[in-house]
Amino acid sequence: MRKKREMKSQNDGSHHTDLLEVVRGYSLLKYLDKSYYFKHFTVIDALEVEDLRIQDLACSEKSGIKTEKQLIESAINIGAWSNKQEEKIKSTEWTIKRSTVALGKIKDITQRKTFNEQIKKQEEELAKIKGERAQITRYSAEHLAETKRVSRMVDRSAFCDLNFKKPVPDKVKLSVTGLLFARYAELNSRDNILRASYHGGFFDAFICQKENPFRMFNCTFAELTVFQKYLMVLSNNLFSKLKNNKMPEEIMGDPVKMIEYEEKDEEDKSVSHGVDDLKMKMQARGGKLKAEDFLT
Repeated sequence: MRKKREMKSQNDGSHHTDLLEVVRGYSLLKYLDKSYYFKHFTVIDALEVEDLRIQDLACSEKSGIKTEKQLIESAINIGAWSNKQEEKIKSTEWTIKRSTVALGKIKDITQRKTFNEQIKKQEEELAKIKGERAQITRYSAEHLAETKRVSRMVDRSAFCDLNFKKPVPDKVKLSVTGLLFARYAELNSRDNILRASYHGGFFDAFICQKENPFRMFNCTFAELTVFQKYLMVLSNNLFSKLKNNKMPEEIMGDPVKMIEYEEKDEEDKSVSHGVDDLKMKMQARGGKLKAEDFLT
């Protein structure tokens, strides 16, 4: 119990700040002793900006600008890139994803540190090869469309006032854009939103209003911010996980570990046990199995 209270007290500050910003719909950004405001994107904002990106992509292709695929194929043909490098990106991304999931299940501090260092090295390797690839695709139709999308997102969300009327001056726009997307990444993190919900107090209220969670924000689906939608979805997922599983005592109080917890049913246990038995028999027989081994 003491451990749970300590964990909560260590995280209360950031979790409450995250929840506050998600609920009120904007974040405060500080740059050169001045305040700027990141108005969170609504669902309709996100859909409109994405729709415009798709239109831009189609227009670029129609005007003859090559796609990423075409540029990569051309680079491979002249020896400036390779299929091996393409596969390296995919395999490294897969490895990092699986390693990150595994890291969350390691309790030993020393093992976690070692494992985390391995993940960081993989991320550095991935960033390097992606950077090389980006040099080839930086003039692609997709890159052009994405640049326009980012510009529209900033125009819709970065302001100098709380009325969201005064746009950010051009002289500081690039710097504020960096701060904005850094905060976007933090609030778009599954783990951060889960902890904000569970430790910030939203989760308890959500359970009481789970039949009609939109009432908690007093708005329609289109008016929700993308972070408010994410908050409700993850809170519902966590509630479903708690309702349908018996959580081990050691992970109670940690919403990230609870939502990742998978309870093995009896069939899974018996199958796993059966496979282990077969492996032992195969080892005892010098790598061979008899028909009767599968019947016992």
